[in-house]
Amino acid sequence: MLRPLGLSADAEKIYRCLLEDPRTEIPPLAARVGWPVDRLEVGVNELLELALVRYSWERPHELHLVSPEVSLVPLLTQQELALLDKQKEVVASRVAIEEIVAEYGDRAAASGYHDAERLVGLDNIRLRLEALMAGVETEILAFSDGGPQSAASMEAGRPLDESMLERGVRMRGVYLDSLANDGPTARYVGWLHERGARIRTTATLPLRMLITDRKCVMVPMDVTDSAQGALLIRDTGVVAALCALFEAVWEKSAAFGGSRSGRDDVGLTRQERAVVQLLAEGHTDEVVARRLGVSVRTSRRLTADLMVRLDARSRFQAGVRAIRAGWLPVDDDDQFLPAPASSDSA
Repeated sequence: MLRPLGLSADAEKIYRCLLEDPRTEIPPLAARVGWPVDRLEVGVNELLELALVRYSWERPHELHLVSPEVSLVPLLTQQELALLDKQKEVVASRVAIEEIVAEYGDRAAASGYHDAERLVGLDNIRLRLEALMAGVETEILAFSDGGPQSAASMEAGRPLDESMLERGVRMRGVYLDSLANDGPTARYVGWLHERGARIRTTATLPLRMLITDRKCVMVPMDVTDSAQGALLIRDTGVVAALCALFEAVWEKSAAFGGSRSGRDDVGLTRQERAVVQLLAEGHTDEVVARRLGVSVRTSRRLTADLMVRLDARSRFQAGVRAIRAGWLPVDDDDQFLPAPASSDSA
């Protein structure tokens, strides 16, 4: 498998054909793989960019395979060095963050600062959450990201939600569009909606968040790993900023139960638009899946469908064509998919 080196499936197939016949021209090579010439040329251009093949100096129309020892081995070494550098950066960042957290904790304890509280362990988080909800007086705002909610979570939340709604607490929540794919979750949200909660949905959410009375916010310590615990924030400046974030997302979200099949002026659904943007930001299939609240298989299918619509054979080509189609702003061109092997982000 050569895809980790930046080759698409088409480019790899062409390369393997050239291993059997290292000197050939485009027309006979296209006939061998059974593709039209324009499709073949896309893959050949990938190989040329990576210096895995070259055109003959004596016969300009003849394609020559560059010795794998000369081309592939250095390319792999380059990838390995880039990965090693990235790993070093991650380790250094983790150490720095741990030092900052430790220093902050020490200073907070010494100064009696109580505007942030770290909660570790599911029991501690749920107990604190129950206490917060029991004390809500006027309003609760929530982002509910991730996939389907567990039966245990919904069972634990139902009496708390019902109690707040009966007390006249205003409840607004933004869920992912993908909740419609899970019957129990959709029914629970429908139950909230029927009892007066205002519910909207959107393709992606920045994080899971709960705001009570615009005075206190609970967010995960790590948006990618809920096991790291939660952070309870009372700092007025931070709370105000997160309330503003909620309102911005709320305004762009759709009413619960409405049609999700509408397309924008370039023919994309909200979910497809989100996939394009997340890929433009350099996220992996796994992160895209988590942000959409779907399986990794579904995430990959969405990406593959978009590439088919763009008639793209590689993710790099998809990025270029997405810009031409108006799916992305021009300045996202070099962010859509994996950078060349020489980049630190490889």
